[in-house]
Amino acid sequence: MRNNKPEWYEQAGKEPFKRNHFHGNLATGVKNRIGTEKQPRSRTRWYLGGSAAAVMGTMIVISSFFSDSGSDHSPVPVPSNSPAANAIIENPSERIRMVDKKNGWAFGTSVKHTNDGGKTWADRTPKGYDHLRFEPFLFNEQLAWFVVRPADKETAQTTNWMIYRTTDGGNSWIPATLPTKDTWTVQGVNTAFNLYFIDEKTGFFSFVSDPAGGPVKTAFYQTTDGGETWKYVNKIAPDGVLASTPSGMSFSDRLHGFITFYNSRDYQPEIYGTTSGGASWNRIVFDLPKEIKDAVFFAEHPPVFFGNTKKEGVLSISYMTKNNEKAGVAWFTTENGGATWSPTTRPESQPTINTKGGSAPLGFRACAALDLRHFWMIDAESGTLYGTSDGGGRWQALYTSPQLRNAAQLKFIDEKTGWVRGDRFLLQTEDGGKSWNEL
Repeated sequence: MRNNKPEWYEQAGKEPFKRNHFHGNLATGVKNRIGTEKQPRSRTRWYLGGSAAAVMGTMIVISSFFSDSGSDHSPVPVPSNSPAANAIIENPSERIRMVDKKNGWAFGTSVKHTNDGGKTWADRTPKGYDHLRFEPFLFNEQLAWFVVRPADKETAQTTNWMIYRTTDGGNSWIPATLPTKDTWTVQGVNTAFNLYFIDEKTGFFSFVSDPAGGPVKTAFYQTTDGGETWKYVNKIAPDGVLASTPSGMSFSDRLHGFITFYNSRDYQPEIYGTTSGGASWNRIVFDLPKEIKDAVFFAEHPPVFFGNTKKEGVLSISYMTKNNEKAGVAWFTTENGGATWSPTTRPESQPTINTKGGSAPLGFRACAALDLRHFWMIDAESGTLYGTSDGGGRWQALYTSPQLRNAAQLKFIDEKTGWVRGDRFLLQTEDGGKSWNEL
């Protein structure tokens, strides 16, 4: 098979299932929540994702307020005399995200770039940043951004939040200072972030403080010049309303966006939407399947939007019934950019994980959507990949392997070609998921 790799969809929520204790917290939350009285919103502490470290893969601390983000920083080059700059790295073990079949990136504690479908990898780590944990957003083979947090200041030599961008495939990186606004950002509060761009110029950045540090606080920023300058917009929610860290953020256009959270409140997933580019946010209440009784619903992934207009989109909402008896996924679609969402099919047509009251099921570890008809998801209990080609009307077990139990990311670029990434492995299929080769 060809050694091609995918255009990974960039979600701000980073690998929610990478930490095993996620599901333990989920099971405890379900047992405690089902059948209990409603708790005051500002005091809710039932959240599914554990700490922000488990959700985002890194804990981050925010810097002090700056009135202007500025753009007078010089590009940071990749040192040509460094052995790492000219090194060809085979099979990088960090997160791999391809923008097409030839061009892609690998991010982790370094930055690597490929232009031959992943056969070879060249180091593109900026000078002085070779020990950071990079959290990127990738737009194409030339354009990408990553965030440097003040917690890395001993390595990165900065006391400010910085967002770096490259326009030449990682040969040089241009820094910009993020104008953090609130005093809580400099008080050592652990904070999760999301970064998302809808085009080469317009991007969004959100902060959400760690629930373990007290009432959750938020902040939202926007750029209209490709990340050269950033402007504070508003809070996502009043202080103390949210009770968990975000699982991701996505936008269908410059005005309409969504932030999903691991928490479930009143059995509903906690999802906030904006129709004003982040100037105001409101919680979205979904018409959940009534056939699923005594279950809590939570959003582990933000919506995915398709095509040039981004009007069509898919959202997967996970659920677990009381006593950990059953876990599954409810799929929703939109044809108007997320203004309204409709359930795809009746729940009985979709695969579920049953434990008969045993230990908490791991759930469906990774989900992917190509369009309004083609969805895939991986059962983390059995390592089985399921697929549908009619919007969820019928599901087929396509492939089973113990390796898929550790899947962290699933992506298809057409009906036949897809990839699964896990801890130190990358698999490829060219027959819609029926067989896989390791790259």
